[in-house]
Amino acid sequence: MCECNQFSNAVYHELLPNTFYNTLKEQEIGNWVRLFRCADCGQLWRIDEWDKYQTQIAIKIPRTQNWESFDSSDYVKQLIFQYRGGETNEICKMARCNKAAVKGVAFCIDHLYDTGARK
Repeated sequence: MCECNQFSNAVYHELLPNTFYNTLKEQEIGNWVRLFRCADCGQLWRIDEWDKYQTQIAIKIPRTQNWESFDSSDYVKQLIFQYRGGETNEICKMARCNKAAVKGVAFCIDHLYDTGARK
């Protein structure tokens, strides 16, 4: 049975249940990512390859065209934001930035993402 609708547009791989892959069929292999399609609902997933230095994330994508270069930055930012519990009343420490800092760090979500953080 398909579990695709139980997850948001981006999810940390380690939080996926073991049954998640039961309905997924691998479509293509890219540069450190793989494309899967759910056999039940047709949802496409771009899933990062395992790398001990990076956080694996599964991303829902809308189409196979340019799947490898699909801009998932907004999805990942939302995932980081939720994982960290939102924002604080503090202002981002980056020069000339007036956005609220994310909990646990000194930067807003945009500048935190720009550092390479994925959690």
